[in-house]
Amino acid sequence: MEPTCPRHPGVVSYVRCQRCGRPACPDCQRTAAVGIHCVDCVKASRQKQRPVRSGLGLPVAQGKPIVTYTLIGLNLAVYFLGPALWGEYWTGRLSLVPALGLDYEPWRLVTSGFVHFGFAHLLLNMFALFQFGTVVETLLGRLRFGLVYGLSLLGGGLTVLALGQPYSQHGGASGAIFGVLAAFVVLSIALKRPAYDIMVLGGLWLALGFVIEGVSWEGHLGGAVVGAVSALVIVRLGQRSRARGRRR
Repeated sequence: MEPTCPRHPGVVSYVRCQRCGRPACPDCQRTAAVGIHCVDCVKASRQKQRPVRSGLGLPVAQGKPIVTYTLIGLNLAVYFLGPALWGEYWTGRLSLVPALGLDYEPWRLVTSGFVHFGFAHLLLNMFALFQFGTVVETLLGRLRFGLVYGLSLLGGGLTVLALGQPYSQHGGASGAIFGVLAAFVVLSIALKRPAYDIMVLGGLWLALGFVIEGVSWEGHLGGAVVGAVSALVIVRLGQRSRARGRRR
């Protein structure tokens, strides 16, 4: 009886997988260092591989920075689709106004992080998110990066509610981005990489928010503090996990 591929029963194959010995048709063959492996064995081998870890002891995000790209895409989508979905005054319907608090439309705490007042505002924030988000996501992993970004967004919004002028209007991803920037500094210090230039630049941006009218320094400050604390906690947990692994 002629050998057939188990994944494609109608296809005859005399080539066998070097690991499991089963026939593998051309579609199921994968070239390995030694011979040919079938797709099932390749998949099983990848699942058994230990994740690549950074110097922080945390699994790094391999491949494209999906979370960063998704966040950029969401911000772009809200900006360009906002007028069609929510009308001419769509920014006012999604932005954060301290006087309204959380009792009235509490979802503004999140939606305000995706509202931008002009294309230049959007472009600047997305450039910063791409520049730092791709690096921090790789170092922390996708889930942890998303957590830092989300907490920074909420931290910036809550600081706006606590310190902002009652009827001022706040929006933009900069609060969360300042959190990512602060996390980048924390990670750089933990990895003993130079971060002085970034610290100076971030400090300058933060300071300008206090003197330039229309800049939400409250959101920047809250996001930066929450981002730094979140990253520090993650780093400490990673260091403890690595220490426990060494003692075993």
